[in-house]
Amino acid sequence: MEKPRHTRDKQSDFNPLRSAAVASGAGLTMLTCIGLCVYAGLRCDEYFGTSPWGLVGFSILGAVSGIWSVIKQMLRK
Repeated sequence: MEKPRHTRDKQSDFNPLRSAAVASGAGLTMLTCIGLCVYAGLRCDEYFGTSPWGLVGFSILGAVSGIWSVIKQMLRK
């Protein structure tokens, strides 16, 4: 006799396509956050003449925001 769905273990509910979709979504989120912040850092350096510091600061900001977004995304699922 089959167990009810709510009492089955998590291992039997594994879906490889869903896992791949979540992983690719996380990667795109990181890429977008870092890419937009690198672009903003380059424009900031060009406008203010602060040559590597805008890029460095915005790159760090992009990495932190990307990681934060991925963590929120993973905890929500």
